[in-house]
Amino acid sequence: MTGARCTLWIAYVLSIFAGGCQTLDRLTDTVTKPRVELPPAPEQSVYRDGHWEIEPAPPPGTLRGDFASARVLFQQAQYDRAEKVFRWLCKRAEREKDLDTVEDCLFWEAEAQYAQRKYPAARATYQKLLENFPTTRYRAEAVQRQFDIADYWLNETREDMLAWDEYRQGKRGLPLPKLVHFDRDKPLLDLEGHAIKACEAVYTQDPTGPLADRALFLAGGTSFYRENYLDADTYYSLLVEQFPRSPLAPHALELAIQSKIQLTGGPDYDGRKLAEARQLIDTALRTYPELRDRQSFLESTLLRIHDQQAEKDFRIAEYYRRTGHYGSAYFYYEIVRRRYPGTTWADRATERMLHIREKIEAGAEPSLVARWWQRIRSRWTDQSGLPTVSGSDVVPAPEKPLAPIP
Repeated sequence: MTGARCTLWIAYVLSIFAGGCQTLDRLTDTVTKPRVELPPAPEQSVYRDGHWEIEPAPPPGTLRGDFASARVLFQQAQYDRAEKVFRWLCKRAEREKDLDTVEDCLFWEAEAQYAQRKYPAARATYQKLLENFPTTRYRAEAVQRQFDIADYWLNETREDMLAWDEYRQGKRGLPLPKLVHFDRDKPLLDLEGHAIKACEAVYTQDPTGPLADRALFLAGGTSFYRENYLDADTYYSLLVEQFPRSPLAPHALELAIQSKIQLTGGPDYDGRKLAEARQLIDTALRTYPELRDRQSFLESTLLRIHDQQAEKDFRIAEYYRRTGHYGSAYFYYEIVRRRYPGTTWADRATERMLHIREKIEAGAEPSLVARWWQRIRSRWTDQSGLPTVSGSDVVPAPEKPLAPIP
């Protein structure tokens, strides 16, 4: 008897709990459903079998019926009410696993937010749409909207550029930065950061689309203006690599060269960016006739890179000489003489090599270094005993220091 009573009590409690959950679901639906009186869904004309037919409107209360009614609200410019209905329908469609309606509701919710100039919310909704539905039929419209939003947000950066230019010319006072925005068409903080993320989204969501190169150029220009040369180099180099026929490619290539040079930090740091800049200059001179009017600038930049690379190799040789590794030092001095003839670094390298030779011949060095010297001498010297230079063109050194990059 006791076991039967326990079973009845458990069944009673479970029935109350199930009824409470159903009641909670009904209350949730009632709370989340917007208090909007939906207009009737319109009838549609459909072309079938060579003639037009009137298709009856979907019944009210269904997902497609309520969606059609929300579209009527949007067409009537009741964007605030339409946004609420689309958001509610999207959650309802997610519960009912109707992905087509979820896709439609997300796009039209974003469109309603865009029409109300709620740009941060609209961009987030477009982003959600493209993340959840990568092959959505609304891709072109969503990407275009995000680009327009990013371009609008960057208008403030353009104004800041003009203000600082007028300040340097003495036409106005010191411009103050705008850190906080209380307009609903802009993010509260970090407006430029949100604009750059929108540009990145335009490229990643449609990398072969008509707006991808423009989005990369906007992101690169903003980063370059803020002296964030690493990101600027990434955006510009990606534009040149992915869109070599774009009308923005020549200008982006020139700015990528300047970004790489700004990133080097001098001959004491990694020289890979200098090598990349040298390759880009070669590409610019051979591929883009639009840069012919900038040929003198590119050639002077190439000379600067050439001189800085020579200084870097010379400092490596100096390190080996100071630490007593005269064979390695002699080897790097010879590299400087062969790679960079006609420069002051090549002349200094020749002097160091003669000094090392005198030390070795005087017997001031260990036998190991002497053996290095004999090997180097047998391979790289002519009959006169002096190192030779062959197979390279002499580039005259500039008479005065080059001007900084404009």
